[in-house]
Amino acid sequence: MTRASTRQRSARPTGAARRRAEAQRRRRNRIALWTSVVGILGLAGVVVGLHLSATSSAGGAAPGSSGTSGVSLPVGTSAPNGAITTLAGGSETVAGLRGKPTLIWFVTTWCSSCEAGTQAMAQNVATLAADGVRVVEVENYADLGQSGPPMGTFAKTLAGSAFTNPDWTFGEASSALTHTYNPKAYLDIYYLISAKGKITYVNSSPGSTMPELLSAAKALA
Repeated sequence: MTRASTRQRSARPTGAARRRAEAQRRRRNRIALWTSVVGILGLAGVVVGLHLSATSSAGGAAPGSSGTSGVSLPVGTSAPNGAITTLAGGSETVAGLRGKPTLIWFVTTWCSSCEAGTQAMAQNVATLAADGVRVVEVENYADLGQSGPPMGTFAKTLAGSAFTNPDWTFGEASSALTHTYNPKAYLDIYYLISAKGKITYVNSSPGSTMPELLSAAKALA
């Protein structure tokens, strides 16, 4: 037998060596598979987290007009009392607003939907007043912990000439009032309350829900 033949034969892996190599190959494949799965799951978690974060920063899903989605004060219940400090420095209560249909609207001064809604309200506050509805727009207590412009600056800038409309009051909600009407800390939520103090309609973002709001207000006329 030649030396070359001997070297070739000795270079071939034995049966045991082949089995070990195959086992190692399978282990490497399993590790690679699990690494891919973990990576995909991790990416999915990041995507979901970003989506939830975006939803939260946008105020969450808009409360349903039935008043039962995401709010603790459904349509048909009596509007709880609470304190409001007006921009003029006076005080008001929800109970004191009875006797006339009222839209009480909780906003934050750093949210874009609140800005758009206030501009839309400036165009429609006279229509609401014609149906007997006054508007009370209040800043959520402490602006929900974020830094935004003062309520006075926010209101005067966005309401324009309608800022002085006697049927549109601006103010700041107390901590208790904010917690009662906005426990989930929506950036933008409103309640339409009848003259007798019953909640008749709940929604958010008048900039996009104004037609529905006007319809609900007309039903109270």
